[in-house]
Amino acid sequence: MKALAWKIWFIFFMLLCLVAYFLLLFCKLILPHKLYRKVVYMCTRFWGRCTLLSTGSKVELSGVDRLPEHRRICFIANHQGLFDIPLILGFIPIPSGFIAKQELFKIPVLSWWMHEIPCVFIDRGSARKAIKSFQASAEVIKSGQPLVIFPEGTRSHSDKMGPFHLGSFKLPLMAEATIVPLAIKGSWRIYELDHGIHPEKVKLQILEPISPQDPLYQDKHALSATLHERIESALQEM
Repeated sequence: MKALAWKIWFIFFMLLCLVAYFLLLFCKLILPHKLYRKVVYMCTRFWGRCTLLSTGSKVELSGVDRLPEHRRICFIANHQGLFDIPLILGFIPIPSGFIAKQELFKIPVLSWWMHEIPCVFIDRGSARKAIKSFQASAEVIKSGQPLVIFPEGTRSHSDKMGPFHLGSFKLPLMAEATIVPLAIKGSWRIYELDHGIHPEKVKLQILEPISPQDPLYQDKHALSATLHERIESALQEM
């Protein structure tokens, strides 16, 4: 019953987001670019926080002091559940977009907002199109807009991590971005536990960044293994 009530609330909330989207387009026409980007960030941060906190869950954020001062950043995070995206949008204190699967492009309202964040959609069924998407993503990061990648490629539905796909690390290398690992714990219990809605304590930890000057950065296999190990160790300690 609680899950049904939340889903009904969320549908109405997304309808409000539809109205807000058209207001956002008006703002895009009249506001300077920097001010418009701040408005987008405020809206997405509000959406992320409302979506997650409306489940009754609480968030524990740590490691904010580890964020670089510049914004040429690629976040690398483990992926436990559907609520990881609102968690990051709502609680990481800088605006971030996502590398998203092409299927999400077909969802009205959500995909419209994702374009404005901005997010980049990837067609995983075509290697050529995927490379073009990574090239576009690299340009987004170079412009000062951080992006988030989930190298597992799918939700783990647990506190255990799946293996990282090496192809995910093409993006930070192409963008020469500082890699900031994120450890997410407990988010899967909100929904993936039994497809109901459960209030949980969710933990989000920002780990030590890896800059392009780090020797580790030049070895994709070692980089992937090190990031997986660091995030996995953080999960065990959280």
